[in-house]
Amino acid sequence: MTKKAERKTSRVEGIIEDIIGKSPHSKEIITAFKPLFLVRERLIDELKLKSADRSSIHGEKLRQGIPCINQTPFFLEGDPWEKIGYAVISAIREGFPALGEDAAKFEGKMKTGDIRLFDAFADFPGSVETAVHQWSKGADINPQAIGLMLSAVARIVLQAKSDGIGEHIAEMGWEKGYCPVCGAHPTIAVIREKIAQRWLHCSRCGHEWRFSRMFCPGCEQESPSGLDYFYVEDKRQETAFTCNACKRYLITLNQISDLGDHDRDVTAISLIHLDLIMQEKGFTPMTWCEWNAF
Repeated sequence: MTKKAERKTSRVEGIIEDIIGKSPHSKEIITAFKPLFLVRERLIDELKLKSADRSSIHGEKLRQGIPCINQTPFFLEGDPWEKIGYAVISAIREGFPALGEDAAKFEGKMKTGDIRLFDAFADFPGSVETAVHQWSKGADINPQAIGLMLSAVARIVLQAKSDGIGEHIAEMGWEKGYCPVCGAHPTIAVIREKIAQRWLHCSRCGHEWRFSRMFCPGCEQESPSGLDYFYVEDKRQETAFTCNACKRYLITLNQISDLGDHDRDVTAISLIHLDLIMQEKGFTPMTWCEWNAF
């Protein structure tokens, strides 16, 4: 591991320990995902994947709502799929012992060539669902285990290849509630203290973008009377934005300081008690992800 990778993984470990200290109720689930977060930081640094071609990303298409992934390739057959796959499998075995047998089966199929990871991303995102169905049936592997692994692999590749694209997008303009990089809806939002702007975070690729506080990111409807925020007891900083039009919710950190280290995915996982409450109230997440599908 390079010194830079060591610093990055050490930083994430520190963030995780800090959040567990503040939210001990979330220790078990955060600890389970910890190996995946650490392997993500390590691989993004070690692989040094070439960023997606920014020259193929056009402002006019962005203004029409066409995300970068639909303008230029992010997944290439020549990417180091096996190295990423084996590292992710090892992390799943460590964090999710109950999926150990499924991880071993998947690893075995990769080694024999019966499973090629790139096939799951050849026509993203539709090819992922197809791969989960085919591989779970053909190799008798828990589809949840396959889905977890493919999500982790996608995040590593997408985050590595979107490096530098954020600034490029900001110059062109983006006004949609879904991610301008990969097209996924956000898993968590942040309303920053100093400027009172809402920033949306995508767990599929790690990108953050600004979006109007007056619109729902899901249905993109402006309905002040139909938009609300739910919070537990006196914890007004940890809320769930709700939309009565589309009946979806979005975990939101309200009026937080711009200072301090953070990892939005770790924070989102620490707030799964809000996910449980909102789903019990009949709302669905802005997007389903590995930790909010109960």
